[in-house]
Amino acid sequence: MTPKSRKRRCICDKDALLKQITGAPPFLRCTEINKIRLGLFTERNSDGTAYLILKGNDIYSRYQRRISDVDIRALILYIRDSPKIITRLDLSYNNITDVGFFKLLKKLLIKGRSSINNLNIMNNDLTEESILNLSKYAEFLKLKYIRLNGNDFGEKGGEYFADFLVKNKSVQFCDIGETSLTLTSIAHVVTALRIDHGANTTIKVLDLSRIVPVFNRYSYETKWLAYHMEYLLERNSTIIELHLQKNEFVAHDIEYFGRGLRKNSTLLYLDLGYNKIGDYGAELLAKYLNENPQLVLINLAGNGIKDTGARALSFGLPYSKIRALDLSNNRITDTGLLDLLNTLKKAFYLRFFNIFGNEIGHDTCVVIERMLLSGVLFQHTIDVRLYEVDELLHAAYYPNPADRNKHLYYCELDFGFAQPIYHITRNVLPEKKIVKVDCKQRHKLDKTDRNRF
Repeated sequence: MTPKSRKRRCICDKDALLKQITGAPPFLRCTEINKIRLGLFTERNSDGTAYLILKGNDIYSRYQRRISDVDIRALILYIRDSPKIITRLDLSYNNITDVGFFKLLKKLLIKGRSSINNLNIMNNDLTEESILNLSKYAEFLKLKYIRLNGNDFGEKGGEYFADFLVKNKSVQFCDIGETSLTLTSIAHVVTALRIDHGANTTIKVLDLSRIVPVFNRYSYETKWLAYHMEYLLERNSTIIELHLQKNEFVAHDIEYFGRGLRKNSTLLYLDLGYNKIGDYGAELLAKYLNENPQLVLINLAGNGIKDTGARALSFGLPYSKIRALDLSNNRITDTGLLDLLNTLKKAFYLRFFNIFGNEIGHDTCVVIERMLLSGVLFQHTIDVRLYEVDELLHAAYYPNPADRNKHLYYCELDFGFAQPIYHITRNVLPEKKIVKVDCKQRHKLDKTDRNRF
């Protein structure tokens, strides 16, 4: 190789030359949230819309900070100037206060100023002042989904939110769990949802999980909360989902629920997970299921149910329309599980059946294996998978789509930490189709759909 063919290499110090040109500017105190970075967090959809996902845990793992009030102006400008129609805004687990929420409310969420109809602002620093502003602008909002759980707005905030429900005519899904509500504020919310008062008639999904009821004389009397829920079920005809997890309900509180459910004709999904209803509460629910109600999904996970409650449920399930049953993390042994499995072959096929977390033995695994081979159960509809060791069958955890509810609810990262952004995410939204179930009772399932669930 001749010297002429060799490439000349620069031996100068590039960093030193660059500092001579630009100087040595100080580092920024905080990472700037600008249009370029917001564009990376925008998920494109196949129908031309977009989702702006700014989860606090994801932002913090990348930039060591969270979205705060100083970033709201850049956020508003990006959404209003974006060529894509942004319909969903996720600001969960950030540091947004009442000042930033008021800017979002006035500059972005009012009709005609943006296309956002889905707002998730859970676990921020909102107080009753934000709920008051929300109620003032209730008539001018077009939100369909709003999640305020994890914000401490207390009793006054509950009254303001009830006023918001009375004025607003667009919200269909609302989550106000873990917001330090009292029994007084719960009474206001229930009154706002009463059909005989001519109030809100649009709410379809209501989440009141993990609330903190307080009464003047009793620090925690769940019977008063159950009484309000009975009143809500009696006087409301639009709610199809009711979530009441982790509210310390006991067995006698189910008596109130039973009276309310018998007078309700629209509720399809009842979530009583992680309460304390026990065997007697399961027996009361079994009596209700024995009357062939309209209920389709029921969650009884983590309620301390034993074999007696499981046997009572096995007597009521054959006469019900239940298509999803969650009994995971209870105290059911092989005796109760066999009673349940022997009643699964009924008119209405179970799409999801969760039993992991109970004492699943070899006898139960044998029956599950036989049902999987015969087509009574399918692997994608149960949350256990069988394996054999020393000629004995055991059950391992096998997540199905129903188990991702809480993963999605708490806005957890898919892999536990932030993933590198190689390209902008593009979502293919499925077209609306009739649900198809691989079983012989499909024609019976379609009859119970009523095009409402």
